[in-house]
Amino acid sequence: MSFRIVAYALVFVLVPAIGRAAEPADLGSNMDGLIAEARAMSPDLAASALSAEAALARAQGAGTLPDPTFRVQLKDIDRERGGVLPDRLNRIDYTVEQEFPLWGKRGLARDIASANAAQSVAGRDQAALDLIAAVKGAFGDYYGAHEAELITADIKQTVDLMARVAQRRYEQGTGTQQEAILASVESAHLQTEILRRAADRQRAAARLNALLNRPINAPLALPTALPPLPAVEAINLSALVLRLDDANPMLKAQDAAIAAASGSQSLAKKSWYPDVTVGLSVVDQNRRWQGYEAMLSVKIPLNGTLRRAEISAATFELGAARNQREALKARTREQLETAYWNFDEAQRIGNVLHQTHIPQTELALKSAVAGYQQNRIDLLTLLEAQRRAFQNRLEHLMYLVNQQRALADMEKLVGGTL
Repeated sequence: MSFRIVAYALVFVLVPAIGRAAEPADLGSNMDGLIAEARAMSPDLAASALSAEAALARAQGAGTLPDPTFRVQLKDIDRERGGVLPDRLNRIDYTVEQEFPLWGKRGLARDIASANAAQSVAGRDQAALDLIAAVKGAFGDYYGAHEAELITADIKQTVDLMARVAQRRYEQGTGTQQEAILASVESAHLQTEILRRAADRQRAAARLNALLNRPINAPLALPTALPPLPAVEAINLSALVLRLDDANPMLKAQDAAIAAASGSQSLAKKSWYPDVTVGLSVVDQNRRWQGYEAMLSVKIPLNGTLRRAEISAATFELGAARNQREALKARTREQLETAYWNFDEAQRIGNVLHQTHIPQTELALKSAVAGYQQNRIDLLTLLEAQRRAFQNRLEHLMYLVNQQRALADMEKLVGGTL
């Protein structure tokens, strides 16, 4: 166990400086690379792992016998005449005593320590899932802001074309100054949107760097794509609820808390049964070994008030742990169902936008641009077509990112990837 703790310390404390030199050049371009880097460099995850190892180490020593007691007794002391200092030691007893907890108390102590260690291990697993979900959420925002920036720049190219056509018409006397100004204003507005999206991307990059324990301004590659979604059959609410009960680390931790409380209750009830202490003494009388003595002592459980109070407290704690488990199960199930329906909504609306709305509005925009260039429609009609196309593309992007966020929430709750 000590070797494992040292290994964790080396990985999470000494290695970061070396790991930074080995960062992949495309860090930030995809989610998998960010998750791997976060798992290697997160101090929170390192602390959770070391805490779990410490709990496991403590569990190994639980239930062992207490240390023996060595006692030296000076007997039959002759004191100096007229004084208090010893003049002669006639007998010295050397005693070793060992206490033995009986009635299964040592086994209960081991069970309680093991349950506490299981809680720490579940906390470590939950910390890893929280970190991964946070990275996925931040990467979704990073990708969404970058793609929104590209979409806005693409739409701005169309608006810039409108502005040039409107200016040319105004100069030729076939258009109005109002249309030329309106197109310029729309182009300036889109430039502001591009800057805003770039700022969103920088904020998401800063969050990613913080999760990876990197400097806030450390460079990240631009995101290339969102990770693929799991198969449709993997996103089944009934199956996810069953998996939640079996694999959710928070529920596992609460199960371990119930086991620890149950062990504490049993141990409190066992306090009515006394432990024994066995002793062996060797007698040295006048510097000659005279034999040995044996001793057996038993604790008398007279303090009934204390024991009844301890049993009552342990019983209440067990009841509280069981109720907390039920409350946690209801909470996590509600969170899972919410994430599932968020995913379902994002998938359905995203599909409609991708298959119907976006193609229609893009076609309408192309027709409007051609119509404006041929002086068949006015600029306001063209700008309205541009805005609809712009909003549909951004809305579709938003639902793609929402799908990833809902998927990350579900995976965090069910204890792993889907």
